[in-house]
Amino acid sequence: MKRIVLFTLLLAMCAGNAIGAGLPKLRVGYIPEPAHGLYFVAKEKGYFKEEGVDVELFQFGSAAEGLAALKAEKLDVGTFGTTAPILFISKGSEFTFIGGMMIGGQAIITRPERLAELSGKNLKAYKGKKIGLVKLSTGDVIFKGALKKAGIDYKKDITFVELGTVASVVEAVKKGAVDAGLVYPPHFSLAEKNYGLKVAHYIEDFYPDYTCCRIVAHTKQVNADPETYRKFLAALIRAYRFYKTNPDETVKIYARALKIDEDIIRNETYVKKVADSNPDPLRKGILDFWQHIRDAGYIAQDYPLDKHINTTIYKQALDGVIRKSPKDKIYQQMLAFYKRNN
Repeated sequence: MKRIVLFTLLLAMCAGNAIGAGLPKLRVGYIPEPAHGLYFVAKEKGYFKEEGVDVELFQFGSAAEGLAALKAEKLDVGTFGTTAPILFISKGSEFTFIGGMMIGGQAIITRPERLAELSGKNLKAYKGKKIGLVKLSTGDVIFKGALKKAGIDYKKDITFVELGTVASVVEAVKKGAVDAGLVYPPHFSLAEKNYGLKVAHYIEDFYPDYTCCRIVAHTKQVNADPETYRKFLAALIRAYRFYKTNPDETVKIYARALKIDEDIIRNETYVKKVADSNPDPLRKGILDFWQHIRDAGYIAQDYPLDKHINTTIYKQALDGVIRKSPKDKIYQQMLAFYKRNN
């Protein structure tokens, strides 16, 4: 009897491996921050395999490094900000935006004694200040966009200090070399915990639902095999629902994958809700971002960026998930969000 049971188990394992081996594969690159956590949820909960795609994840230290790997076709999919993909596309790289991974998430940090001076809802508090940032980061582009929307001439009224890394920005704030600094998760939480710095504002305070990390893929692959990318996005849509409805387990999944303290992940993801790990393409947000980059003078020439945004595959994935769970409130909210932003 034991031999029969063991034989049955072996058959089941072999069948499972065969199914996995037969699935289309995607090599996916990401940056190690909590807002990229849908990948870890979809992987651990088995959503990728259930939807019919085999995903292998690769971590990168910077957007430039990751997109270089994507361009060299060492990756099939990349999630590396909004700025970097736009720059690559504007210089001839055949990438297409197919979804998203992070909305919001950028913060302005300062020393505790400067907090009262910078607090409030008026961006005029930053006039005359020296702000540290990483050039062409999401925070750089979106903060300048928010300043322009508020009628502030940031090229005259604010001094921006460009630094090489986000760690250098934190160090400059800590030493008082700048009045404030633009950083992204989990660096503002680590700056608070390790150095006693304070978050003066989340840019979301001034600019709701702005685009941060987007999902990009090779245009030729997207056009040749949209079904594989639909399956991929369907798994992320299901992962989004899990992230919204199972906070405790989601925090543990993120912490295991990123080796970050659970308290930091819980605080950023669910307590302060500084970013939303939303797979929506956010087409309107990408086009706004493009305009902010041009306004800042980072790209001189105009470019038909819209032809590099594919919202159809995401919509097909969302429609397919909704057909299976038509009354689910999270999926209905995602559909309404899609209609507003694409």
